[in-house]
Amino acid sequence: MSRYLLLLLLNLPFIITAIISQVTQYKLGKASTRRLYVQMSIWFMILLGLVIAEPLYEWLFRRGLTQTDSLSLFDVVQITAIVLVFYIANRSRQKIDLLEHRLRDLHQELSIKLSETKD
Repeated sequence: MSRYLLLLLLNLPFIITAIISQVTQYKLGKASTRRLYVQMSIWFMILLGLVIAEPLYEWLFRRGLTQTDSLSLFDVVQITAIVLVFYIANRSRQKIDLLEHRLRDLHQELSIKLSETKD
C-alpha cells in the first residue's frame, strides 16, 4: 500500500467527521452560512492537499525541483497528528462558542429575574 494512500485513509475519517459536524451545526442554526462556507473551504483544502500530495511530489521530483525522498512513515504519522490536532482545536472552539452563548443567555435571564424582583 502506498504511503500516500495510507495518509489519505488515516485522515479521511477526521475530515469527513469535521464536514458532517459543520453541516449539522449549520442545520441546527448554531453556525452561520459564512462560518459554514469558511469551515467547509478549510476542510476541502486539507482534503485536496492530501489527494494531490503524491502527484505534486512526483511532478516536483521529475522537474528536479526536489531531491528529497518520498513520504516516510514518520511523515504520515506526523501529518495525521497535525490534522487530528486541527480537528480537536476546531471542535474545542465550537464548544467554547456554544458555552459562551449559553452563558450569555443565562446572564440575560438572571438580569431579567433580578430586575423584576427589585420592582
